[in-house]
Amino acid sequence: MSREILTLQLGNYANYVGTHWWNIQEASFRYDPTAEPTEIDHDILYREGQTTSGLTTFTPRMLLLDLKGTLKFMPEEGELYGEHQKAQSEQILSEVAWDPDRVEVISHKLAEKCEYQKDLQLDIESSECEDDHEKDYNFKDTVSDWIDYSYSRFHPRSINIVNEYVHSKEENQFDTIINGLQLWGQTNLEDEFGDKVRQYIEECDSCQGFQVLFDCVDGFAGLAIKTLEHLQDEYNKTSLVFPVIPPALPNFKNADETTNMSIRVINSALAFSALVESCSLFVPLSTMGRCWRDLDKPRVFPHISYDENNLYQTSAILATYLETASLRYRLKNPTTLSHLSSLCSELTPYGRKMAAAALALPVSMRNSEDFIDFLDRNDEAFSVPLTPNCTIGTKYVVQSVCIRGIPKNRLKRPPTAKFAQKQQRMAAYRCNSVSEMLQFYYHCQLHASLSHVISCNAPMDLKVPFPVEIFDSRICFDGFLNEFDPGVKQKVASAPILAQIQSTGELADTLDSLHREVSRIKLARIPRFGENGLESENYKDSLERLLGFKERYEDNYEL
Repeated sequence: MSREILTLQLGNYANYVGTHWWNIQEASFRYDPTAEPTEIDHDILYREGQTTSGLTTFTPRMLLLDLKGTLKFMPEEGELYGEHQKAQSEQILSEVAWDPDRVEVISHKLAEKCEYQKDLQLDIESSECEDDHEKDYNFKDTVSDWIDYSYSRFHPRSINIVNEYVHSKEENQFDTIINGLQLWGQTNLEDEFGDKVRQYIEECDSCQGFQVLFDCVDGFAGLAIKTLEHLQDEYNKTSLVFPVIPPALPNFKNADETTNMSIRVINSALAFSALVESCSLFVPLSTMGRCWRDLDKPRVFPHISYDENNLYQTSAILATYLETASLRYRLKNPTTLSHLSSLCSELTPYGRKMAAAALALPVSMRNSEDFIDFLDRNDEAFSVPLTPNCTIGTKYVVQSVCIRGIPKNRLKRPPTAKFAQKQQRMAAYRCNSVSEMLQFYYHCQLHASLSHVISCNAPMDLKVPFPVEIFDSRICFDGFLNEFDPGVKQKVASAPILAQIQSTGELADTLDSLHREVSRIKLARIPRFGENGLESENYKDSLERLLGFKERYEDNYEL
């Protein structure tokens, strides 16, 4: 039975993350009929269709929103159908009897494509499917927006632009959550975007629900809240939401740094408060350790190095998390617990609708050891938190864990193998699969906790334009660790990954720190919120709701 999911991406950084996510998925597509079938059911997030010329397409079941100016060389209807629509327009113009002396022709020249996109277009025109390009495109320094490294081609209804505001690196006119809330009702966006959602849902046989990524520090937070309310009212389906927080402070128009930080805090607090009522589960994501008033230190991974302010690199880390964490509801041959609704209901005890994220990139397993030995030498968490102002919980935890890329022959040694006696003395030796052994590990490590673990044999494929330069020289081509640092980097082609979604009491501190910071701000000192329609009573109610939500994560909380 089909289990389709519709993905929504709202905001510039959300589209950075989403672009990497679709790229990673398409890197795992198998076109060779003799190749081993993939374990992932790509029909859940992708749709099959046809262009007007009869060409079969396989495009993301996705809607994105961004500001005017982000598409650059890409037409809003995308490139799969663009040439046909352009030809139709030219034919219509040629058939109209214009008086050339009385008509002024105004044309807009599209931005020139970057080198990667030019090469990609050449591959398409020559009907070649290149698995990779050996060329170094230096994406880290040359990418100016997400469209520059997008490998995927989208359905015409996927790309949606907010024309009332212009995307700019120098200033952000779309700076408050109130801007987004107002824009939804004051323009045709509600009808147009809602119609496109409906068209996607009507194509589905059995839609599970929605995945939503959105920027929660600017106006897109307001658009996301309104969109989620619309989805709830119209479809009443499960919604898993990922508010993403960019690693650099946005440059809000006509505001100093202190005001910028205050706007960021208010937007985040109002967004979190609204999400309590408008979604099934939300998991905030950021590569920064602290994200409210101060952006304090990026998350440190043992074997990768990245530029903390680079949107191209940091968004790839978040996309890696999403690609792995979502495997639970994207694998073939699902169990009753492998649906989006099961995941969300399991992770929201006591109405705890916010969960934390953690990622192992890569799983730091040596190329000479078995999985049982790797777990035996890791007494503490080997993943890194990706939720701001949060640590990994170690007791009273409910979590969903997805691990991929650990070969079956690396689980443990056969009883008759050399050096197997040491492993046989471990209780975990009785486990016969990666998921069973990892489940046992968490049972021993986490006090009074519940873990749902799934495993996928295939590692995550890392192809251009993924930033493989972030891996250090100890990482081999297959993503496992060298025993000793060879000093010379290998080109990493794949990697074992682990991702957690964790409902933990540690999130009480996350919410408390956000409430504490927003309570220090005097709203009257930032008049743009009031000028845009935020009433003081509604603001106070939102902060009270945030405080009440925080109490659900305390040990003595009772319904």
